[in-house]
Amino acid sequence: MNGLPSVISKRHSADHSELEILVADDNPWFEGHFPDHPILPGVVQIAWAVHYAGVLHGFTRAAQTLEQIKFKRPTLPGTRLTLQLTADVAAGRLRYEYRDTQHVYASGVLNFGTAA
Repeated sequence: MNGLPSVISKRHSADHSELEILVADDNPWFEGHFPDHPILPGVVQIAWAVHYAGVLHGFTRAAQTLEQIKFKRPTLPGTRLTLQLTADVAAGRLRYEYRDTQHVYASGVLNFGTAA
C-alpha cells in the first residue's frame, strides 16, 4: 500500500500489536486534504488499520463492517503516534486505536467475519 506511515518500532503478539508510527510531512495522503491545513483523511487511517490487521494478525478477508468509528483529533503532518491493534481472530474482529502519550486520535472496530 502506497503512502503507509514510517514504522519506528513494533511490538507484536498473537492478539495484540503496537506500532509506533510517524506520519511524514510529505505523505501523499495530505495532498489536497485540505489546502493550507492538511489533515490525514479518516478513510486512510481505517485503511492503515486494515493493512496492519492483515500483515500482523492474518486477516485476509475484506472488513465487512466498521463499528464504533471515532475521529477525536486531527492527524497532522509530522505526527508521531502509536497504533494499537487488538485482535480476536476467532471472532474475526480487530479493535484499533491511534494515540499519543496523552490523547486518542482515532479508534474503531473492524469486523472481518469468520471463515466459513
